[in-house]
Amino acid sequence: MMQNKFLTVFAVFDEATQKKLKRFQDSVLGLGCPGTQTMNIPFHISLGSFKVEDERELKARITSACSHQRAFEIRLHKVGHFNNRVLFIEPEENAPLRRLHDLFDGNFADGFPWHAHATIFCGEEAQVIKAKACMDEIFAPIQGKITGIQMGEFFPTRMIAAENLCE
Repeated sequence: MMQNKFLTVFAVFDEATQKKLKRFQDSVLGLGCPGTQTMNIPFHISLGSFKVEDERELKARITSACSHQRAFEIRLHKVGHFNNRVLFIEPEENAPLRRLHDLFDGNFADGFPWHAHATIFCGEEAQVIKAKACMDEIFAPIQGKITGIQMGEFFPTRMIAAENLCE
């Protein structure tokens, strides 16, 4: 069951990767389907979701993680979907991503198991099927970089914290 208000901690991509992912999203949006995805946040991989009461403790964990974890490369290698409602690009999991997830492993928002992904589009089933067909035509794996951790409150969206990983 989706909670009405929750916090999400997520790993964010560098600017070059943001631009590549935006081009994919723009191609999908160019099909005429606006979608329901949150547009005012950077592309990211969610690490965990939590109760809003956990904000202070999570900020401290983000600061600690960013002081110890180096920015890292990640390969975004395939297109996937969740029940034809969420279209995403899936990364190849690697040790740095698993370490970050282990630090923020929580699933308060919806109870589903963690599946690393970067959301490109959300919508009705017919829209997502159309968007997936577009992505299947244009997608090629890309090399990206995770450079920071952010935290936001959802819904409505409110960005709370943003820190860079060590270089």
